Amino acid sequence: MADHYNLYSLKHFAGIVADCMELPLPETYAPPIGWLSGLLRERLGGAADRAVLYHADAVGQYIWQQYTGLFAPVYRHTSLAVPFVSTVESVTPVAHATMYTGLEPEGHGIRTYVRPRLDCDTLFDALLRAGKKVAIVAQADSTFLHIFAGRALDYFEAASGLEVQEKSLELLESDRYDVVSIHTFEYDNAAHAYGPESREALNAVSLEAEGFHRLAETMERRRGQHRTLLTYSPDHGQHLTMDGHGAHGSRQIEDMNILHFFGTIA
Repeated sequence: MADHYNLYSLKHFAGIVADCMELPLPETYAPPIGWLSGLLRERLGGAADRAVLYHADAVGQYIWQQYTGLFAPVYRHTSLAVPFVSTVESVTPVAHATMYTGLEPEGHGIRTYVRPRLDCDTLFDALLRAGKKVAIVAQADSTFLHIFAGRALDYFEAASGLEVQEKSLELLESDRYDVVSIHTFEYDNAAHAYGPESREALNAVSLEAEGFHRLAETMERRRGQHRTLLTYSPDHGQHLTMDGHGAHGSRQIEDMNILHFFGTIA
Protein backbone atom coordinates (compact mmCIF):
# COMPACT_ATOMS: atom_id res chain seq x y z
CA MET A 1 0.00 0.00 0.00
CA ALA A 2 1.32 3.45 -0.88
CA ASP A 3 2.12 5.98 1.80
CA HIS A 4 -0.60 8.45 2.69
CA TYR A 5 -0.66 11.83 4.32
CA ASN A 6 -2.32 11.93 7.73
CA LEU A 7 -5.87 13.28 7.95
CA TYR A 8 -5.73 16.18 10.39
CA SER A 9 -4.05 19.49 9.58
CA LEU A 10 -1.93 21.30 12.16
CA LYS A 11 -4.32 24.23 11.83
CA HIS A 12 -6.68 22.46 14.29
CA PHE A 13 -4.17 22.69 17.16
CA ALA A 14 -5.20 26.18 18.34
CA GLY A 15 -8.85 25.19 18.29
CA ILE A 16 -8.23 22.03 20.31
CA VAL A 17 -6.40 23.91 23.06
CA ALA A 18 -8.95 26.74 23.06
CA ASP A 19 -11.88 24.31 23.20
CA CYS A 20 -10.32 22.43 26.11
CA MET A 21 -9.93 25.74 27.96
CA GLU A 22 -13.36 27.02 26.82
CA LEU A 23 -11.88 30.05 25.06
CA PRO A 24 -13.55 31.69 22.06
CA LEU A 25 -11.55 31.81 18.83
CA PRO A 26 -12.24 33.96 15.77
CA GLU A 27 -14.59 32.36 13.26
CA THR A 28 -11.84 32.35 10.64
CA TYR A 29 -9.83 29.81 12.63
CA ALA A 30 -10.07 26.11 11.95
CA PRO A 31 -12.45 24.42 14.38
CA PRO A 32 -11.25 21.98 17.00
CA ILE A 33 -11.38 18.27 16.30
CA GLY A 34 -14.62 17.78 18.17
CA TRP A 35 -14.24 14.17 19.27
CA LEU A 36 -10.71 14.84 20.52
CA SER A 37 -11.35 17.96 22.57
CA GLY A 38 -14.58 16.36 23.80
CA LEU A 39 -12.70 13.35 25.13
CA LEU A 40 -10.08 15.57 26.73
CA ARG A 41 -12.68 17.74 28.48
CA GLU A 42 -14.47 14.61 29.66
CA ARG A 43 -11.25 13.28 31.19
CA LEU A 44 -10.50 16.66 32.71
CA GLY A 45 -13.96 16.82 34.25
CA GLY A 46 -14.48 20.31 32.82
CA ALA A 47 -12.46 23.07 31.21
CA ALA A 48 -8.68 23.02 31.58
CA ASP A 49 -7.30 25.89 33.65
CA ARG A 50 -3.67 24.93 32.95
CA ALA A 51 -1.91 23.81 29.76
CA VAL A 52 1.65 22.64 29.12
CA LEU A 53 2.33 22.65 25.36
CA TYR A 54 5.61 20.91 24.54
CA HIS A 55 7.00 21.21 21.01
CA ALA A 56 9.91 18.90 20.18
CA ASP A 57 11.02 20.19 16.80
CA ALA A 58 11.19 17.97 13.69
CA VAL A 59 10.25 14.61 15.25
CA GLY A 60 8.49 12.78 12.43
CA GLN A 61 5.91 10.02 12.82
CA TYR A 62 8.24 7.43 11.34
CA ILE A 63 10.67 7.98 14.22
CA TRP A 64 7.87 6.92 16.55
CA GLN A 65 7.07 3.97 14.27
CA GLN A 66 10.68 2.75 14.19
CA TYR A 67 11.72 3.60 17.76
CA THR A 68 8.47 3.50 19.72
CA GLY A 69 10.16 2.70 23.02
CA LEU A 70 11.91 6.08 23.04
CA PHE A 71 8.50 7.65 23.63
CA ALA A 72 7.74 5.65 26.79
CA PRO A 73 8.20 8.78 28.98
CA VAL A 74 5.57 10.54 26.86
CA TYR A 75 3.16 7.59 26.97
CA ARG A 76 3.44 7.61 30.76
CA HIS A 77 1.53 10.91 30.95
CA THR A 78 -0.71 10.87 27.85
CA SER A 79 -3.68 8.81 26.75
CA LEU A 80 -4.29 9.84 23.13
CA ALA A 81 -1.92 9.80 20.15
CA VAL A 82 -3.31 11.52 17.06
CA PRO A 83 -1.69 11.69 13.60
CA PHE A 84 -1.36 15.14 12.03
CA VAL A 85 0.03 16.40 8.74
CA SER A 86 2.43 19.35 8.60
CA THR A 87 2.33 22.36 6.32
CA VAL A 88 3.82 23.22 2.95
CA GLU A 89 6.57 24.18 3.36
CA SER A 90 7.30 21.72 6.16
CA VAL A 91 9.52 24.13 8.08
CA THR A 92 9.22 25.48 11.61
CA PRO A 93 7.94 29.06 11.05
CA VAL A 94 5.21 27.92 8.67
CA ALA A 95 4.14 24.99 10.82
CA HIS A 96 4.09 26.76 14.19
CA ALA A 97 2.34 29.80 12.73
CA THR A 98 -0.36 27.45 11.45
CA MET A 99 -0.59 25.64 14.80
CA TYR A 100 -1.06 28.83 16.80
CA THR A 101 -3.30 30.80 14.41
CA GLY A 102 -5.61 28.08 13.11
CA LEU A 103 -4.93 29.40 9.62
CA GLU A 104 -3.39 27.95 6.49
CA PRO A 105 -0.08 29.55 5.43
CA GLU A 106 -1.96 31.69 2.92
CA GLY A 107 -3.97 33.10 5.82
CA HIS A 108 -1.18 33.93 8.29
CA GLY A 109 1.31 34.89 5.57
CA ILE A 110 4.36 32.75 6.42
CA ARG A 111 4.97 30.32 3.54
CA THR A 112 8.74 29.77 3.64
CA TYR A 113 11.53 29.88 6.22
CA VAL A 114 11.09 33.52 7.21
CA ARG A 115 10.32 34.69 10.75
CA PRO A 116 8.40 37.97 10.81
CA ARG A 117 6.37 38.89 13.85
CA LEU A 118 2.80 37.72 13.28
CA ASP A 119 0.27 40.55 13.36
CA CYS A 120 -2.75 38.30 12.97
CA ASP A 121 -4.63 36.86 15.93
CA THR A 122 -3.00 33.87 17.62
CA LEU A 123 -3.83 31.42 20.36
CA PHE A 124 -1.59 33.49 22.62
CA ASP A 125 -3.76 36.56 21.98
CA ALA A 126 -6.93 34.59 22.77
CA LEU A 127 -5.38 33.40 26.04
CA LEU A 128 -4.34 36.92 27.01
CA ARG A 129 -7.79 38.31 26.25
CA ALA A 130 -9.21 35.68 28.60
CA GLY A 131 -6.89 36.92 31.36
CA LYS A 132 -4.54 33.95 31.25
CA LYS A 133 -0.92 34.26 32.39
CA VAL A 134 1.23 32.86 29.58
CA ALA A 135 4.93 32.04 29.15
CA ILE A 136 7.02 30.90 26.21
CA VAL A 137 10.22 29.00 27.05
CA ALA A 138 12.48 28.28 24.09
CA GLN A 139 16.03 27.67 22.96
CA ALA A 140 18.02 30.67 21.79
CA ASP A 141 16.88 32.02 18.41
CA SER A 142 13.74 29.86 18.49
CA THR A 143 11.09 30.66 15.92
CA PHE A 144 8.69 31.17 18.85
CA LEU A 145 10.78 34.13 20.04
CA HIS A 146 10.46 35.75 16.61
CA ILE A 147 6.99 35.13 15.18
CA PHE A 148 5.12 35.46 18.51
CA ALA A 149 7.15 38.42 19.80
CA GLY A 150 5.70 41.66 21.12
CA ARG A 151 2.83 40.27 23.18
CA ALA A 152 1.99 40.82 26.85
CA LEU A 153 3.31 37.43 27.89
CA ASP A 154 6.62 36.33 29.42
CA TYR A 155 9.46 35.13 27.19
CA PHE A 156 12.32 32.98 28.46
CA GLU A 157 15.32 32.11 26.28
CA ALA A 158 17.71 29.27 27.14
CA ALA A 159 20.95 28.02 25.59
CA SER A 160 20.01 24.33 25.33
CA GLY A 161 17.15 21.89 25.55
CA LEU A 162 18.23 20.96 29.06
CA GLU A 163 18.18 24.61 30.15
CA VAL A 164 14.70 24.94 28.62
CA GLN A 165 13.59 22.00 30.76
CA GLU A 166 15.03 23.51 33.92
CA LYS A 167 13.42 26.92 33.32
CA SER A 168 10.09 25.28 32.45
CA LEU A 169 10.22 23.21 35.65
CA GLU A 170 10.90 26.37 37.64
CA LEU A 171 7.88 28.11 36.10
CA LEU A 172 5.57 25.15 36.66
CA GLU A 173 6.74 24.77 40.25
CA SER A 174 5.89 28.44 40.84
CA ASP A 175 2.29 27.81 39.71
CA ARG A 176 2.16 31.38 38.36
CA TYR A 177 1.31 30.53 34.76
CA ASP A 178 -1.87 29.19 33.23
CA VAL A 179 -0.16 28.20 29.98
CA VAL A 180 3.50 27.37 29.33
CA SER A 181 4.49 26.83 25.68
CA ILE A 182 7.86 25.11 25.28
CA HIS A 183 10.03 24.76 22.16
CA THR A 184 13.18 22.63 21.95
CA PHE A 185 15.16 21.63 18.87
CA GLU A 186 17.86 19.29 20.15
CA TYR A 187 16.58 16.55 17.82
CA ASP A 188 16.30 18.91 14.86
CA ASN A 189 19.90 20.05 15.27
CA ALA A 190 21.26 16.53 15.71
CA ALA A 191 19.25 15.13 12.80
CA HIS A 192 20.45 17.88 10.46
CA ALA A 193 24.05 17.24 11.45
CA TYR A 194 24.17 13.43 11.69
CA GLY A 195 20.99 12.07 10.09
CA PRO A 196 17.44 11.56 11.42
CA GLU A 197 18.13 8.03 12.72
CA SER A 198 21.67 8.59 13.93
CA ARG A 199 22.69 7.77 17.49
CA GLU A 200 23.00 11.47 18.23
CA ALA A 201 19.53 12.24 16.90
CA LEU A 202 17.85 9.36 18.74
CA ASN A 203 19.60 10.39 21.95
CA ALA A 204 18.01 13.81 21.47
CA VAL A 205 14.57 12.21 21.07
CA SER A 206 15.13 10.52 24.43
CA LEU A 207 16.31 13.78 26.03
CA GLU A 208 13.21 15.63 24.89
CA ALA A 209 10.84 12.80 25.85
CA GLU A 210 12.42 12.65 29.31
CA GLY A 211 12.04 16.43 29.55
CA PHE A 212 8.32 16.11 28.86
CA HIS A 213 8.12 13.42 31.56
CA ARG A 214 9.74 15.71 34.13
CA LEU A 215 7.34 18.55 33.32
CA ALA A 216 4.32 16.26 33.53
CA GLU A 217 5.51 14.86 36.86
CA THR A 218 5.62 18.38 38.23
CA MET A 219 2.02 18.99 37.21
CA GLU A 220 0.91 15.62 38.59
CA ARG A 221 2.12 16.68 42.01
CA ARG A 222 -0.64 19.30 41.81
CA ARG A 223 -3.31 16.78 40.89
CA GLY A 224 -6.62 17.94 42.33
CA GLN A 225 -5.55 21.60 42.34
CA HIS A 226 -5.87 22.17 38.59
CA ARG A 227 -7.29 20.65 35.45
CA THR A 228 -4.20 20.43 33.23
CA LEU A 229 -3.95 19.73 29.50
CA LEU A 230 -0.64 18.25 28.31
CA THR A 231 0.51 18.04 24.71
CA TYR A 232 3.67 16.72 23.05
CA SER A 233 3.31 18.28 19.61
CA PRO A 234 6.04 18.32 16.92
CA ASP A 235 5.76 20.62 13.92
CA HIS A 236 7.17 18.49 11.07
CA GLY A 237 9.61 15.62 10.45
CA GLN A 238 12.92 15.14 8.67
CA HIS A 239 14.19 12.93 5.85
CA LEU A 240 17.63 11.52 5.16
CA THR A 241 19.57 13.17 2.34
CA MET A 242 22.00 11.51 -0.05
CA ASP A 243 24.95 12.89 1.90
CA GLY A 244 23.76 11.38 5.19
CA HIS A 245 22.33 14.54 6.78
CA GLY A 246 18.77 15.41 7.71
CA ALA A 247 16.59 17.90 5.86
CA HIS A 248 12.96 18.99 5.67
CA GLY A 249 10.79 21.44 3.80
CA SER A 250 9.61 18.91 1.22
CA ARG A 251 6.30 17.12 0.71
CA GLN A 252 7.86 13.76 1.54
CA ILE A 253 5.93 11.63 4.02
CA GLU A 254 8.92 11.72 6.39
CA ASP A 255 8.64 15.52 6.55
CA MET A 256 4.87 15.77 6.57
CA ASN A 257 3.47 13.08 8.88
CA ILE A 258 3.78 13.69 12.62
CA LEU A 259 2.15 12.40 15.79
CA HIS A 260 0.75 14.48 18.65
CA PHE A 261 0.21 13.11 22.14
CA PHE A 262 -2.45 14.49 24.49
CA GLY A 263 -2.84 13.94 28.21
CA THR A 264 -4.88 15.24 31.12
CA ILE A 265 -4.26 15.71 34.83
CA ALA A 266 -7.24 16.43 37.09
